[in-house]
Formats: sequence, structure tokens, C-alpha cells
Amino acid sequence: MIDLMKEKPSHFAAYTANYFFIFGALAILNPFFPLVLQNKGLNPSQIGFLMGGYELFSIFGLLILGRVYDKFRSPRRTIAIISLVCISLVFISVETNQILLLIPATLGVGLFVKSPASLVDAMYGQTMGNPKESYGKARQSGSLGFALILGAVHLTGLVSGERPPTVFAGYAVLLAVSVLITRFLPTENLHSRPEDTHLPFVITLKSFPSIYWVGLGIAFLNALGMSGHYTFFSLLLKNRFHTPDIGGFWAVGPIFEVPLFFFSGYLLKKFSLKRLWLIGLTAGIIRMQVYSLASSLAPLYYVQIFHSLSFGINHLCMVTLINHVTSPGRRGVAMSLYTAVGMGTPLFLGGMLGGVILKYGDFPLLYQIFSLFPFLGAGINLLFLKGHREITS
Repeated sequence: MIDLMKEKPSHFAAYTANYFFIFGALAILNPFFPLVLQNKGLNPSQIGFLMGGYELFSIFGLLILGRVYDKFRSPRRTIAIISLVCISLVFISVETNQILLLIPATLGVGLFVKSPASLVDAMYGQTMGNPKESYGKARQSGSLGFALILGAVHLTGLVSGERPPTVFAGYAVLLAVSVLITRFLPTENLHSRPEDTHLPFVITLKSFPSIYWVGLGIAFLNALGMSGHYTFFSLLLKNRFHTPDIGGFWAVGPIFEVPLFFFSGYLLKKFSLKRLWLIGLTAGIIRMQVYSLASSLAPLYYVQIFHSLSFGINHLCMVTLINHVTSPGRRGVAMSLYTAVGMGTPLFLGGMLGGVILKYGDFPLLYQIFSLFPFLGAGINLLFLKGHREITS
């Protein structure tokens, strides 16, 4: 059981609620945004290229905004402003039918959309008393929010990619609630080491130990495989299996993230970082293979159970690594770099690669290729990670 005695209940509750609504908002945007683009007349290959550009812009956004976060002493205001900009850009994207406006608006969403969750992660590690033990239990509310919102969408049909305004409305309401909650996040201990702040970017990067870069490489390859899910899974369901049940499929995976994050403290003590990460990478390989080989919808439902392993373990291991090996004053850059290079760059490359594959091939080929990347990540894990039990104990 995770010991929360070191955490102030009101602070823990604020983070828990904030994660719930941020990821609830992403539950509306992530599955349905590619379908919004298809509703605008783009084909799956074109959507792959545009979503690749979306992810490229998210890389720059995370790096720039992570640096801004570390430099300025108004983290709550920074997160709130970024969230409001996201709402505005999503509105433009879903309302316009002009391709010359749709493309820059979509890229603009990519520039800002991932920073709120990433910066809340960084802020948690800086302000809470025992983040290594308590982070997973707070973060599970994000997975719960993602699953419950998608479950509600599945049952009510209130949000649909064929009705773009409903995508905006759902996303905007949930993210606006998270903005209101942001003002209750604690600011104690932020930038508690002045000597760590305002350093040149390159010097900050050089201060990160080698294990950070090894972990970042593993996270990169894992996420490159996962890009087959994030960018193309909704398109697979709609175009190959002709099912309207998009939200139902997306809701299954995050449900199983909840126990993973709840017992994260136990798992991190029980297993070394190397072994835990290897489990997650193996789950990613199996998941992409099932996407490739499935001839009916049932296996696609069942394999969503692996989302808690293929995504959840990867994220848990990397956040734990960052909180252990980087100093608080540099954690905004460390966390944003992980989100940009370990999550955003793979989705950019995966979108571009998937666009090419779908132009000349089909979905089974796409997922066979994407299963190779977590396999390579497992190789790096075995070669370069030792037990590193000191990080998880």
C-alpha cells in the first residue's frame, strides 16, 4: 500500500482532480481528432502525414514550454494559459472547412496540447513530499478519467468524429474544468534550488546522467510502436472493420491502467527498472501483432488490456527515472524532453511512416512493421540497463 502520510491531503486531491479532467479531455481529442480530419475530406494516408506534423510541432512546443516553465515562477498560470490556447485552436480546427486554415490550426493544437499534462507531472515531482511513492496513485485518476469519459461517450453517443462540434464541446468543457482546478495546485518547494535554474539549455542537458538517455531511448522506441495505436487505431476500426464503436475500444485500455498506477509503489519495489520495463515492451510487441493479425473485432477488445502494460509501465518507469536522477530545478526540461523526444518524436515519425505504408500497403503490414520498434527497445533494455534497483527501492 502506498504511504500518503507525507502528502498534504488537499494538495494530493488537487492533483488527482486535475489529472482526471486533463486526461478526460484527451479522451475526447485523441480518438476522435483523426476522424474529424477524415470528416473534412482527408484520406487515411493524408491524415497520417498531417498527424505526423502535429506530433513534430508538439516536440517543439514541449521543449519551448518546458523551458518557459523552468524559467518563470508562475507554473499554475503557465499551465492555465497553455490550456486555454489549446481550446481556442481545437475550436478553429473543428469549425473550419478551409484546408489552408485547417492545417495550421491542427499543427497549432500539436504545439500546445501535450504541455499541460507534462508540466503537471513536472510540478508534482517538485511540490509533493514523496512523489516516488505517491505519483502513481495520483496519476491513476488520469487513466480513470480517460476510461470513464470514453465509457460515457460510448453509452451516450454524445461525441462523434462525424460531428466535429461535439468533439470540441467535450474537449473544451473538460479542459476548462482542469484550468479551474489548476489554481489549487501547490507551489511550495518550486525551484527550491536557485542554482539549478536559468542555466543554458545545453548545460542543462549535459547535467543529465547516462541512464536518463538510455531510458529516453527505450521510451522512444516503445512510443514509436505505440504510434500505430494512437494515430491509426481509430482509422483501423472505421476503415477495415467498419465499426462506429470507437470510444468503447479506447475506453478499455485505461481501465487497466488504474490498478497498475495504484500498485506502482509496490511494483517499483518488487521489480528492478530493467525487468518492469521489459514487461511493458513485450506487451507492446504482442499488441501490435494482434492489431496486424486480427480478422475480427474480439481480439482487438481483449488486447486493450495490454495498454496498461505497453503504455503505463513505460510512463511509470520513465517518470520514476526522471524524479530520481534529475534535480528539481531542471525537472521541467527533463519531463518535457521525455514527452517531446520519448513520446512526441515517435508519434511524428510514426505518423509519417504510417502514411507511407498505407499509401502503398495496408493496415496488417503497418502493424507488423510497428511491432519491430518495442522489440528493438527490449534489446537496448537488455544490453544497457542493469538492475538499477537503487532507483526503485
